[in-house]
Amino acid sequence: MIKYFALLVCLSLPLFAADHALELKVGDVLLQPLKCWACTLIEEEEDTIFSHVGVVIAVQPQVIVAEAFGNVRSLSFTDYDKKTEVGQKIKVLRFQREDLVEKIQNSSAEFLQLFQNDFEGAAYDHNFRWNNFDEQGVEKYYCSELVAKMFQAFAGVEIPLKRMHFDQNREGWMTFFKGDIPDHEWGVSPADFDRSELFHEVGEL
Repeated sequence: MIKYFALLVCLSLPLFAADHALELKVGDVLLQPLKCWACTLIEEEEDTIFSHVGVVIAVQPQVIVAEAFGNVRSLSFTDYDKKTEVGQKIKVLRFQREDLVEKIQNSSAEFLQLFQNDFEGAAYDHNFRWNNFDEQGVEKYYCSELVAKMFQAFAGVEIPLKRMHFDQNREGWMTFFKGDIPDHEWGVSPADFDRSELFHEVGEL
């Protein structure tokens, strides 16, 4: 019995280690595959499996993620991960520049406060427009726009924008945007973070 128990412990160790091998840091970008009709439009347009993105804003006492999903909000990593498409994983990106990583770690409380003061509670931008405001003049955000503008506001880092395209599944996009497609307007997508030289992959969860 003792030998059997010891064998079980030994077999469990690598799995335990693997689950905890990736230590998330404040500022990490979380690329997420989702399962929905609009998500499929995004993924096929951008030739990617990722249709959503969030950013880590706290790691103690638990990992907290900021995202624009329904509205701009914060939630635990556990709840964030519940949306991940079955059979897929979240890709974790981190800035290439060590000075930026250190700046965010050393000022993590200020990064969290920036989100809470300037972004949290804002409406989701279903129209995917870079500068879009509600009736009260409060800016609305879509997921990748939120992350990009948080980095710009906190560290002065400009995530390169591109002219957005909606060429794949054109009829689907016509339905999504109710006929008013923002062709060639400036913007950024989750896949642009994945392809950016500003970041490197640190693992999957």
